Amino acid sequence: MNDSEKSGRKGPTILIMIIGVTAVTVGDLFMSHAMKKLGPLEVPSVVAWWGGEGNLAEVGAEIYQLLWRIFSQPLVWVAIGFILTFLVFWMVALSWSDLTFVMPLTALTYVLNAILVGPFLGETVSPIRWLGTLLIAGGVALVGAEPEKPPEKVET
Repeated sequence: MNDSEKSGRKGPTILIMIIGVTAVTVGDLFMSHAMKKLGPLEVPSVVAWWGGEGNLAEVGAEIYQLLWRIFSQPLVWVAIGFILTFLVFWMVALSWSDLTFVMPLTALTYVLNAILVGPFLGETVSPIRWLGTLLIAGGVALVGAEPEKPPEKVET
């Protein structure tokens, strides 16, 4: 798609990315909750094998058990559904606008996560993390503030 076909898509791109970013943030929250319910994941046979001890069969069995444990959690699948929803919206946005415009919009997940982790996960966001989040939001605002390119005249 050339610039003249993309002109006028800035507003719809921002809207669809806000929806997508919201979906992936909800997915992040569900995934974090699901993984916290599972507790710390450890794969000691991989560490041993990497250090020259143990065998590959133990590693394979342990990884299989770990994956089964993760993917048997319903909330993991809910999270994956939201993350895939984001992926679809992101692909649509990329079909409408430049990657250099769309990609920075995905950084809004940092902002939404910082806002929502307290109420939904009980996490505390430190002042330094808030500062980093504000810097990210400022960068996104700069990218969004760039005026749209006017359509180029096509010579016939």
